[in-house]
Amino acid sequence: MKKCLLGLLILVLLLAFTFADDDFIVATKFEEQNGEGYWGPYGPAYKLENGVLVFDSSIENAWMTLNFKDDFMEAEDYRYVVITIKADDPKDAQNIVMTLGNLKKTFTDWGITLTTDFKTYVIDLFAHGLKNWGDGTKAEPDLAFNKAGAIKAKIYVKSMILTNNPTKYTK
Repeated sequence: MKKCLLGLLILVLLLAFTFADDDFIVATKFEEQNGEGYWGPYGPAYKLENGVLVFDSSIENAWMTLNFKDDFMEAEDYRYVVITIKADDPKDAQNIVMTLGNLKKTFTDWGITLTTDFKTYVIDLFAHGLKNWGDGTKAEPDLAFNKAGAIKAKIYVKSMILTNNPTKYTK
């Protein structure tokens, strides 16, 4: 009986670790359209350079969208976005609006203070009130950048990961 219970306990623990929520890697590099965990990017104001997604707000009506390859992701699946990003003109770039799911905010409103060096930021989606991700069938992106009040800044995104354990990426 003890062997049976021990075997059952080991099996339950193995299944728990096997089916634990993994991180959703949107991209560790943006080398091509329709890469690791994303569809796109789309729009007139982006380039892919050396594994980095570059958004250029100097373009008239500048916008860029990206959809995650997991169309069935629920808002509560991942609490955090870990994003590694920089700007060529941080002050101007703070005016760009970044959309994550149903939330549209400037970098300042996201709690991000951009710099000219790559820095990794953790965004608590629950604290910001994420209710849902985009729906590609309704042309609603999961991630978007819009010019908003920016004039000529460029945003450089090196990586983006959805997780419930951001400390793995911010050591």
